[in-house]
Amino acid sequence: MKTPDQAVADRILEEFRKKQMLSEKGLRSISHSLPTGSLKAEDWRLLFETDRLEKETDHGGESQQNQHAGISRGDGAH
Repeated sequence: MKTPDQAVADRILEEFRKKQMLSEKGLRSISHSLPTGSLKAEDWRLLFETDRLEKETDHGGESQQNQHAGISRGDGAH
């Protein structure tokens, strides 16, 4: 039987999965530490930054190509 902490962690992970906020690799990497509450702010930041960079690499650096083509992200940055 799952602990209440594990049940909450599972719900959080499922929402991340549904909204495609993290890759399966990213989800697996926090699946054990999330229920314990041991993740720090810097852990979350590193996780999301690493995951984003891996997604960009998997898509052939698509955002870098857009930047070189002069396509704006809509926030004033290129």
